[in-house]
Amino acid sequence: MDPITTKYNELYPGLSDLVINTMTQAVSTDAWAALDKAVDPYGKLSTFKPKTPKVVKTVAANALTGEKSYARPNGELYYTRAWGDHLDIAVLRKAREMSSYVLLYGSPGCGKTALVEAAFHDQDGGLFTVLGSGDTEVADLVGGYVQTPSGGFIWEDGPLLKAAESGGVLLIDEVGLIDPKVLSIVYGLMDGRREYTVTANPERGTVKAADGFYVIAATNPNAPGVRLSEALLSRFTVQAEMTTDWTLARKLGVSSALVTAAQNLAKKQQAAETTWAPQMRELLAFRDLEVAFGTKFAVENLLAAAPEIDRPVVADVLTRVLGAEFRPARI
Repeated sequence: MDPITTKYNELYPGLSDLVINTMTQAVSTDAWAALDKAVDPYGKLSTFKPKTPKVVKTVAANALTGEKSYARPNGELYYTRAWGDHLDIAVLRKAREMSSYVLLYGSPGCGKTALVEAAFHDQDGGLFTVLGSGDTEVADLVGGYVQTPSGGFIWEDGPLLKAAESGGVLLIDEVGLIDPKVLSIVYGLMDGRREYTVTANPERGTVKAADGFYVIAATNPNAPGVRLSEALLSRFTVQAEMTTDWTLARKLGVSSALVTAAQNLAKKQQAAETTWAPQMRELLAFRDLEVAFGTKFAVENLLAAAPEIDRPVVADVLTRVLGAEFRPARI
């Protein structure tokens, strides 16, 4: 290598080649191609030795699998859905093993309760459910005194204590509607203490959570009055939004036109053009009503089920998709 080339390359690695290629590009296609690679689309000289991209270490896990469907307590089948690389029921059962509490949120009827029932109702310890509302009190979770036929009173445990002592699963449905002060009684059983002292009945004493005790909650975040405290949310280490599986709805026999209308309404709901869109529960009900009473009856029933403020939008979408005008059911 001659001294001039060495000097150029000391200033910038590959500078000598750049100079030679610039001078010979008119007569050498190789020189022109080399220059083309060395210049970015904005005309700036790029380095000849691109930086090695930083390797970010990731962890791979084997996909959690299971059956295609699981029975609910009422005998209906719940069809499993993908949760990332895993199946949803397998995720819930694995999370229970890890004591990683789960919060599911989504519109009413999308399958939150059905998923939990299918995952846990036949598992060790059983499944206990609390349906939350603005009127839910501590006694609805812990229990209280009930009157006997003889006129006396006896203590009866609530679903929280039953689940804790049996090592079962407690589903707090519509958890966002319950006063956060009421829900604070669950904290001690969900954290490292894993116990609760029954202040309403000193004789009951302190209840300790048995192995397997688990809490899972579900809520509709858009419902009026929903409140979820940071203290509660921080205890749910796994959180996911649940939506209606449109493909599954078609496979279960819901007419393709109705599913298309539901999808359109779901997009309008996301765009705040309506507050309601039919979910899996309404779609399956439509399927059964259509078979029993006909399409017109089922569509009019669906319109009647929509909130009154949203009916004009729902009716317009159904008319466009189904090609006929419908009105809410009326007797």
